Amino acid sequence: MSEYKLSRQALFNRLIERQLSKEDVKNLIDWLSNDDLDAEASALILSHLKNEISGEQLDPEIFAVLKSKLPLILEKQESGAKRRFMFLRSGWVRYAAAIIIFLGVGAYFLLFNNSAQKQSETGEVVTNSQPDVQPGKEGAILTLDDGSTVILDNLDDGLITTQNGVNVLLNDGQLTYAIGNIVDKKEIAYNTMSTPKGRQFQLLLPDGSKVWLNAASSIRYPTVFTGTERKVDITGEVYFEVSANAKMPFRVKVNGETEIEVIGTHFNINAYTNEGNIRTTLLEGSIRISDHGEKVILKPGQQAQSGQASQLIKIFNDVNIERVMAWKNGVFNFQDATLEEVMRQLERWYDIDVVYEKGVPKLEFFGKMGRDLTLMEVLRGLQMSEVRCRIEDGRKLVVMP
Repeated sequence: MSEYKLSRQALFNRLIERQLSKEDVKNLIDWLSNDDLDAEASALILSHLKNEISGEQLDPEIFAVLKSKLPLILEKQESGAKRRFMFLRSGWVRYAAAIIIFLGVGAYFLLFNNSAQKQSETGEVVTNSQPDVQPGKEGAILTLDDGSTVILDNLDDGLITTQNGVNVLLNDGQLTYAIGNIVDKKEIAYNTMSTPKGRQFQLLLPDGSKVWLNAASSIRYPTVFTGTERKVDITGEVYFEVSANAKMPFRVKVNGETEIEVIGTHFNINAYTNEGNIRTTLLEGSIRISDHGEKVILKPGQQAQSGQASQLIKIFNDVNIERVMAWKNGVFNFQDATLEEVMRQLERWYDIDVVYEKGVPKLEFFGKMGRDLTLMEVLRGLQMSEVRCRIEDGRKLVVMP
């Protein structure tokens, strides 16, 4: 092994043993921040950065350097890991794709899921005795106008049913409507698509508007739009790409209260009842939000928070669109998220119930991880950041103090 490789190996050994000098920290950060890391260097990083870096155990000045540089390191290493993950499926690459940096109380942690680790330093075993919980998948329940239901999980493409002359079809994992000869124009059928926990689905409305439903969400809509408006009702979290039609505005009723008026635009609505507020984020176009008699118009990049916890509509500029749209793009984005916010997302996607044994630990997180990881892979990362959990009865996650 060359002197160059030995020096890097020594730096990582000192990092794990918490014996880095200020000069060591500088050399390590400079090296990790290099855009030209080769495969061998990446493998060295993956094999050695398995232990947490605790700010309380490092010199304050060294910790400050690490704190300022870690986000940059994460961005570069994560992007490389994800590119490899798209092409390779080996175990260590899968864990590399799950790199997260967690910001805890007084400490930063650079984390790598470790398939061999089953026990934290406190001795608390997360659990491998029960079957692992798989991530959510494509699927939904379609409730027809007559009250009958169709489970869309793993259903083959083709005709599902016909309602008043409208064919309901499944095409490449997306529900669509083909309007034929309407039998009775006065009797418009209504359908409801709902996604349980651990499911998400896509829908093409009769007017050509595209809809994506996150887990634990629903949308009620007519099988054909008539009259002077297109109106749907939603709960949970839904992303819309609305087909433009100035003569027939598109209206969304949220949780039976807030109303959003659209002509043609792209926007996301997060209206989970346990999230405090209804958050409507505009990506393209223009929308008008009405709530308790108040009306506001959103511009692209803005988010409105209304309803539920507040009687007033609040507007936020320069919203983190990447975080808002992470669910649709197959990613968890935990930027500035509290532990409760993280756990609510995990509850919906993994169809689990989270309880806190003695209050909620005050932790904040940042970073990303794929929504294709199993629950156990996620919990190993949380465990290393001093979030201690245990699983009971298969799908009950207990967060311990």
